[in-house]
Amino acid sequence: MKKRKRGPVLFAILAAVILSGCGNNQTSSNDNKQTKLIVKNSDSSRTETINYQTTYHNRKYNKQAIVYLPKNYHAKKKHNVLYLLHGSTEVRNGRSTFYNDGNFKRVLDNLSDQNKLKDTIVVFPTYYPSSQQVSSNYYDDNPLNRRFAKIELMNDLVPAVEKRYRTYAENTSQAALEKSRNHRAFGGFSMGSITSWYVFQYDLPYFRYYLPMAGDSWTVTSDGGASEPRKTAQVLADEVKKYPKLKFKIMAGVGSGDGTSGSMTPQINAMWKLSEFNRTNLQYYTQPGGNHDAPTMARIVAHYADQLFS
Repeated sequence: MKKRKRGPVLFAILAAVILSGCGNNQTSSNDNKQTKLIVKNSDSSRTETINYQTTYHNRKYNKQAIVYLPKNYHAKKKHNVLYLLHGSTEVRNGRSTFYNDGNFKRVLDNLSDQNKLKDTIVVFPTYYPSSQQVSSNYYDDNPLNRRFAKIELMNDLVPAVEKRYRTYAENTSQAALEKSRNHRAFGGFSMGSITSWYVFQYDLPYFRYYLPMAGDSWTVTSDGGASEPRKTAQVLADEVKKYPKLKFKIMAGVGSGDGTSGSMTPQINAMWKLSEFNRTNLQYYTQPGGNHDAPTMARIVAHYADQLFS
């Protein structure tokens, strides 16, 4: 049997492939441009990382925070900001794991779809200056929690976030941040909840909404909500007295199976006995079936979402 000559045929095939490849490359280029355009105007939320610096014990540290940007985020549109802080040891490679542990992207997307938390940027920072300060003994974190609320939050983190993204703050001056407090909230889980109470104590002029979850205030002493509930309540009430014109709302929460309710409940009951607090500006929710974990905290955030920035 004679073999067919393949030279001209192969040449024709190769030419077709090359031409086809050139056509596909051009199409891919156009597709890429279209994809970029779609992403820019996408209905999908996205997650970014913001870098900033803080000083701890006279040493500068480079830090990162995870930032959730809602659907249809646009730099020309004003956005509320919710800061959510992790619990003890919940960091990896210098970033909070609270965002992933609680599956917050899905939760926040759903809340946005349901119009319960619209046009809100959510920031997930860490209170650890670096991995060197991470300790398995969460009592060691208390000085870091207090320091984060007193120093780093308003001096470093908030200015970095609200300078980069479009919020209700016209700029990051003290006056502008105070003026935009109605559009700023702070919450946290476990040791992040201890920090939330510190933020209420030290940063009331800058935040209107608070979500302490699974943790009491340690401003008087560690576990102070259980051991010194009345003294703890009074310290927090004294802060309210300093700013009689400032409205606030504390939305506390805990899982039904979480032992930290043993510290939160006495403190909140003591607070309700003082004239500065009532069932409207201080709420306390128990998540059915909830435990001391990030998914429970995400459900608590979802429970309170429609009261934020309303």
